Amino acid sequence: MSVSIKVAVRCRPFTIDDRLGVKMKQISEEEGEIELINCDYSTKRFPFTYTWWSAYGYKRHVKEDLDEADNMELIDQNAVYTGCGQKIKNDLLTGNAVVLFAYGLSGSGKTFTVFGPDAADAPEAWFKHSEPHPLWGIFPRLAYEIFNEKQDGWKITMKYFQNVVDIVRDLMSSSGEEQHYKNGMRKDPDGFMDIEWC
Repeated sequence: MSVSIKVAVRCRPFTIDDRLGVKMKQISEEEGEIELINCDYSTKRFPFTYTWWSAYGYKRHVKEDLDEADNMELIDQNAVYTGCGQKIKNDLLTGNAVVLFAYGLSGSGKTFTVFGPDAADAPEAWFKHSEPHPLWGIFPRLAYEIFNEKQDGWKITMKYFQNVVDIVRDLMSSSGEEQHYKNGMRKDPDGFMDIEWC
C-alpha cells in the first residue's frame, strides 16, 4: 500500500484591516508555495501541495502590498473541488481509503472548505440543496458525484468526527456523542487509525 499525503493551505477572507502577510502561488497542479511577507522570520518560503487564496473582499482590508494581493488568483469552492476533490474521488473509485484532515483555529474556514456554509438559518447551507450549489464544499460535491455514479455491489462508508484536545465528537450522530480519544481506537485492515464507536 502506498501512502500519499497532500497538504493544502487556504487563506480565508480578512475580518479586520491588516497588512498582507503572505504571497501564495500555485506553481503547478500539485505544487504550491507560500512566502511570508511583512515579518521578521528567517525562513519565509514554504512548499505545499495546494495554496489557495480565498480572501474575497481583500481590497477593503489590505493596507499594504495591495498589488501583491491583486496578483494572486482567488480560489472559490469549485476550484478547490476541481483541484483536490476530483483527486480524492479518483482515489476512492480505485479502492483507496482516503482521510481528509482539516486543521486550524476556530473560525479559520475548515468547515467551509470541507462542507460549505453550515448555519441552519443560511439559505445557502450545504444540506438545504439536493443539487450542487456554488458554495458546496468538498464532501457534498464528492457525495453527490459518487452516489450518482454508484453501481450495484459498492459499499460506501464515511465517518465525520471532531477532535478537540482529548475529546472526540461524532458529528454524524444525532446526539453528537463524545468520548475520550483513546476509547475504541484501533488500526483498521488498511493500517489507518479508526475509532470503532463512531
